[in-house]
Amino acid sequence: MSQRILKKQFAIDGWVVFYLLLAAVGGIGMALVFFNGQEASYNVTREISWGLLIIGYSFFVGITTGLSLLAAFGHLFGFENFHVLSRKIMWMALSALIAGFFIIFWDLGGPFRLQILRFVVNIVPFHWTSPIWWMSVLYAMELPILIVEVLLLLANKEKYTFIASILGFIVGISAYSNMGFVFSANVARPFWHGPFIPMFFILSAVGLGAAFAIIVLFISRKELSDERFEITLKIFSKTLFLVLLTVIFAKIWRTIALLYGREPMTYQAVKELVAGSMAFNFWFFEILVGILIPFFVLIFSRFKSLWASLFAAFCVIVGVFFMRYDAVIAGQIIPENSVYFDKVEVLHYFPSIAEISLFISAAGVMGLLYVLGSRILRLEEENHG
Repeated sequence: MSQRILKKQFAIDGWVVFYLLLAAVGGIGMALVFFNGQEASYNVTREISWGLLIIGYSFFVGITTGLSLLAAFGHLFGFENFHVLSRKIMWMALSALIAGFFIIFWDLGGPFRLQILRFVVNIVPFHWTSPIWWMSVLYAMELPILIVEVLLLLANKEKYTFIASILGFIVGISAYSNMGFVFSANVARPFWHGPFIPMFFILSAVGLGAAFAIIVLFISRKELSDERFEITLKIFSKTLFLVLLTVIFAKIWRTIALLYGREPMTYQAVKELVAGSMAFNFWFFEILVGILIPFFVLIFSRFKSLWASLFAAFCVIVGVFFMRYDAVIAGQIIPENSVYFDKVEVLHYFPSIAEISLFISAAGVMGLLYVLGSRILRLEEENHG
């Protein structure tokens, strides 16, 4: 690879060590799975079969989708300010996708349980009617597209980067909305069923993208002129604000609709969210931390304060994680038949040590890949001419 892409020097600093330690935490979960097996190591059950690892997968690939969409806006719609730091943004998107693959690997138990590898080995029949098969195929397509897009950005091939961005935009938004469809197509889980989940996945992905873009901007603030920095900060902050505004209306009306309709399973699930075992997650992490605090922080800062926007970005990241966590778990805690008995049964789930350690490890993998890329590759040299 040419010197235009690689740096001559590589420095190991405190951030590299920090993310290495985070990634190493996963050794706890790996050891538990290796010696005890998945069934004994994870707190998922027959009734609650999707836990923190699935939630983590949807969270990390959501970061990928959001960052890819923001980067694509600049190429597709001529929004020049979305070009700023596009190399670092796309490298972070790629790092998040690999972290997502890392965590889903440990949920599936082996590489050959990935649907895309089954597709490769058993070319026919195609599983056209399986949402999970489509999700696997689309994400297997997105990985090489992101790699090619990053390489083109590093080589300053604007014409071909435009084509890669279009492909990445189509495949990325298709893959993540299809992941939402994996949930919404499940008729046996009425809380998930319907068009809301795929749309909310995309909406929250844009929020994650804007939040992580603000973090990248903070890290790279010395590389930009004061004027360019202020304009870019406003763009990313306003994008985050618009997402929050949309989420507020979506949350209010979805919650009202589910409570008003009183469909037994969805009604009980929403009751657990707003006034039951999951109420603290919902009101504190989702509503207060994830929506209200960043919403008003951005308003009062008028999108001009880096520290206010950075604080809002971290709040949104925490909030989106718990939105995803609550939605996945709430859809499973009410058994199908219990709503027809005198007393509704409510199941409970809390991640095991193995699951938590593997999630932390995936965050470490993402951070480590990003930092290593920043140290090795010439991500700071922007040229969009």
